[in-house]
Amino acid sequence: MPRPLRATRFRRLLPWAVLATVVAGPAGAQTAEADARLMDQVARCHATVHGAPREALAIATRLLATPALPVVVEIGAEGCRGFASQLLGQGDASLESAARLQALLRAPGLPAFERGRALQMAATLLQRNGQTTEGLQLLESMLERGIAEGDVGSQITALTGIALIRGEQMDDPEGALHYLQQALALSDHLRRPPLAQDVMLHYNHGYTLLRLKRHDEAERAFARAESIAGRVSSQDVMLHRIRGHRAEIQHARGRLEAARAQFLAILPWQAQNDPLGQTVTLQRLARIALEQQQPRQARELGEQALALAETGKFPEGIRDSLDLLAEASVALGDTAQARDYLRQARQIDQARMKGDNLNRLARLQATAEKALDPARINAVQEASRDRLLRNAALAAVLILLLGGGALYLRMRRQQRQLRRLGTIDALTGLPNRREAQRLLDAAMSARTGESRSAVLLLEIDGFKALNDLHGHAAGDLLLRAVAEELVRGSDQHDHVARWGGATFVVIRANTSQAAAFALAAHLCRRIERLQVDVAPGQCLTPSLSAGVAPHPLFPGATANQTDTLRAVSRALQVARRSGVGTWAGLWGLADGRTVDLYSILRDPEHALAQGWIAIGGGRPMSWAPPREVAAAPARDENRGPNRMSHLP
Repeated sequence: MPRPLRATRFRRLLPWAVLATVVAGPAGAQTAEADARLMDQVARCHATVHGAPREALAIATRLLATPALPVVVEIGAEGCRGFASQLLGQGDASLESAARLQALLRAPGLPAFERGRALQMAATLLQRNGQTTEGLQLLESMLERGIAEGDVGSQITALTGIALIRGEQMDDPEGALHYLQQALALSDHLRRPPLAQDVMLHYNHGYTLLRLKRHDEAERAFARAESIAGRVSSQDVMLHRIRGHRAEIQHARGRLEAARAQFLAILPWQAQNDPLGQTVTLQRLARIALEQQQPRQARELGEQALALAETGKFPEGIRDSLDLLAEASVALGDTAQARDYLRQARQIDQARMKGDNLNRLARLQATAEKALDPARINAVQEASRDRLLRNAALAAVLILLLGGGALYLRMRRQQRQLRRLGTIDALTGLPNRREAQRLLDAAMSARTGESRSAVLLLEIDGFKALNDLHGHAAGDLLLRAVAEELVRGSDQHDHVARWGGATFVVIRANTSQAAAFALAAHLCRRIERLQVDVAPGQCLTPSLSAGVAPHPLFPGATANQTDTLRAVSRALQVARRSGVGTWAGLWGLADGRTVDLYSILRDPEHALAQGWIAIGGGRPMSWAPPREVAAAPARDENRGPNRMSHLP
């Protein structure tokens, strides 16, 4: 499914009367009145920017040309100019506005509110233009200030910024959803008329749900955003993007022609007013063309989207366009060009989230969780108890050492090392199958309420053919590379293990059906983008097939590893049978708890019709009993090089 476009983030404005009070000084009422008129223009600029960015840019440019402009007016006008420039695809000008806003922070006597507003706008502009490190630094500063001063608006903006990074730059919509829900909970406590920022917040919520394929919930969130937009002026950009997302839902439901017509209907307006929206709509049309076996048309649309994204400096637009062009090139048989597109995409991925950025994001998330979670008092108590236990353990060690226990401790360390070696796969460094089974039991003992774990069984497509063609050394390199990529693509609390041969297992505790299916799709996509150099001039591009099932299979049931593994293996079988590079999932529902598992796994389509299970997959696929599809063409193990290509 094409990745939805990035939502435009919101900014916070005071009524002009309050701002006029801030800028009024001893120069008297005449100066205050002039400043109030300027702030009227600032408010008009921000109200216009999402509906008519060119008009907003003209207003901001006129304001900034005014001599002796008050700092608070300049902050508002510069922010408006930055957002308008970004919407119009003028990335360099947008970044210049972000830099000027940061410079204005140093103005003497700047009120605290204006400092927060400048920080907020600068951080948002930096993130939209791909400057992740700088944006994170400002978000961190903003969150600390918002918590210290009880500024709910700053807290909402910081949470939304975290969600943006998790959802777009880390490709983790499930993680983004958590922070958006926190922001919505804070927003619900604000007693005020609807503002443009509320449109953005509900819009972000809707398209995150869309990425998780929770289409009904996404429709409701978009309807809420559209309803608010109807009460707030100048929201044409957002209304057209919401229509684009509704077309995307039609696409996801298999109504390709209806979706294509809706995309074509909004494209002319976006071409005049919204380059970012136009980029994403072209990508969606290219995806439909690929699915309709029209690769030349897909390539033309993808090239248009890439040109727009590069001109406008839209990082996600560039990344997604490269993916589309690589797929179109493969469909056209141009493997050399596909390899070049994939290499460019990989360079973007590698530069996107460096270690410093991840560490800063982790600190920011921890601050948000600690300060904004109602349960933070319990966490402080737990931390105090942990410190007490840790200090007691250190004291016990000291007593042992003083009592001549050094030899005993050394023997214990050696025993731990031996035990650890027995749980690790020597080739990949991941936990082995026995340790994975232990981790699965541990996940169940740690579950809360009715929550279940997700088990993903993932197999490299065509691995036997690879070993036969390139040798075992190349196979070992590929196994290690896939293992590392699965770890990078999983959450820090997930467990990734080697199950055996070319098969891996991922365990995610306390999760949902939607999150588990989204994780499977995400990992399949990541491996598709992987390139492994196994020899000079030889680059392998692997793919994975994945099966997904919950543990335990049914809510409220007793966990049985054997049953779970039978279910996840059945799902993997369906995915492999439908072709390479996709996933299939089977999720038990409450009504199926008393049904014989053999009957469910033999004919999942019948079980689905009875309401016993839910199923999903990366593409349309048959879950019919194996003997009924025996006559269908089986997936040839030697077809692996179609995805695991030996590119010249």
